[in-house]
Amino acid sequence: MKIKKKMFNKFTTSSLMWIKGPMLLSESKRAIGERFISTGKKSDKKDASHKNEWDAINWKKAEAEVKDLQEKIVIATLKENMKEVYNLQWKLLNTFGAKALAIKRVITKKGKRTAGTDGVVWNNPKEYWNAIQILTEIVRKPSEYRAQPLIRVWIPKANSKELRPLSIPTMIDRAVQAIYHLGVDPAVEARSDPNSFGFRKFRSTQDAITAIRSLIDKKTHPQWILEADISKSFEKISHEFLMKHTPIRHKEVLKQWLKSGVMEELNYLETEEGTPQGGIISPTLCNIALNGIEKHIKDASRLIKGISPGVHVIRYADDTIITGKSQEIVLRNKRILTEFLKERGLQLNENKTLITHIRTGFDFLGFNIRRMDWDPKLNSTSDQDTVLIIKPSKKGVKKLKDSIRKIIILNKPIRKIISEINPILRGWGEDKRISYHSQEVFITIDHWIHKKMLKWTYLHKGSLRKNVLKYVIPTSTRKWNWGKSLTEKIRNLGEISIITRRPLKLDKNPYIIENLGYFEKRTTHRGKI
Repeated sequence: MKIKKKMFNKFTTSSLMWIKGPMLLSESKRAIGERFISTGKKSDKKDASHKNEWDAINWKKAEAEVKDLQEKIVIATLKENMKEVYNLQWKLLNTFGAKALAIKRVITKKGKRTAGTDGVVWNNPKEYWNAIQILTEIVRKPSEYRAQPLIRVWIPKANSKELRPLSIPTMIDRAVQAIYHLGVDPAVEARSDPNSFGFRKFRSTQDAITAIRSLIDKKTHPQWILEADISKSFEKISHEFLMKHTPIRHKEVLKQWLKSGVMEELNYLETEEGTPQGGIISPTLCNIALNGIEKHIKDASRLIKGISPGVHVIRYADDTIITGKSQEIVLRNKRILTEFLKERGLQLNENKTLITHIRTGFDFLGFNIRRMDWDPKLNSTSDQDTVLIIKPSKKGVKKLKDSIRKIIILNKPIRKIISEINPILRGWGEDKRISYHSQEVFITIDHWIHKKMLKWTYLHKGSLRKNVLKYVIPTSTRKWNWGKSLTEKIRNLGEISIITRRPLKLDKNPYIIENLGYFEKRTTHRGKI
């Protein structure tokens, strides 16, 4: 992020224009939402509280209206009718349902109690209604909208000691991003790469891993993998590229988000590149910048004559792998990717971008993936002489153990340990259960936890035997269960059933209403269909 320092008082006047004054929603203005108020007992609307009115909003009706317009945006985008896309976005922006849903997203999202540079947090329905009126004014006069600077804090990166910036917008700027996102995301979804799985509705890391298995677990599997590490993708994206390629009705609003600047300590820093991590629309902007990688690489690979290059591209946000039959093909695709990123203001991190043979293996999204020789324990049902092993990565296991190690401490009671450790084990196990080979890792972690609990018991006063009898609950299937009772015990990862997740049907768009049944069934059945 390129920055220019300014003192705080340089921006206060213009950037606060949307929160000055009471601007409470009048009865006449509130009438725009009356058709969304559920009918019930007759009451005098003038005497009804803001809370009753907010609670009475017919959210199903609001969602239905928005979904109808989103589907039309997808269809218009596929027809490359951008004039119609922008007209539909305008209609969406001016619906009461979209405004209410935007406010609802802000007040229910993680971070809802964290204020931006204005110090404002919305705490009650009266403020929600006021925010709807402010959104109405912003949409009516987008050229007068002024996004406020973001608060920037630094947080640890996943599986790393490095820090990354997290930028916090004001509540009203979050709401503006949320309502525009309702119209922008369907257009972006219609143009997204088939094997892109990050920051997209009904797609997950599990779908990305399943795609890898379906694409490379074949007799004629590719041998080489490019592990592409894009350096500071959020922080370095070209504003010029985003302004040109983002399908948004009001480009001036997008410019306000990109150029809003950040507050770090007491300094105002201008933003001349990048999109801040922390904004509602930022993940979609990241996808806009990176969409096209798959088609670009595959189109270039088709020019290679005489061989089948075995090129596949799987991306989750900015985590990308590209496969190839030979090291030369992968090196060629690395050069092509470098040129592709350059136009977007991005580049590869040469120190972290690796070219790896499939037998050496590679880490991707918390899993380690590699090919090994035939082993009846590993691939007894396979007709191949090798087997593709997909299991939790060593880095991921270490991170899990580090979290558990902080929980199992001497002075913490068993009930507290159980309440803290079980959600972590449940979430981690549910995420990693999609591979048969995860079971072995699960059992190893269970044994490690058992040893940690034995040590925890040993350090307590009194007889070790008595303490073990006090905290261990035997069952018919497992002798050692640490806890207070059969219903209050530490979860065993080894008891989590492994599921076979089927590849996602990549032609299904979640904004096409007739496709929703497919995605809902997939969610209900954990991807088995």
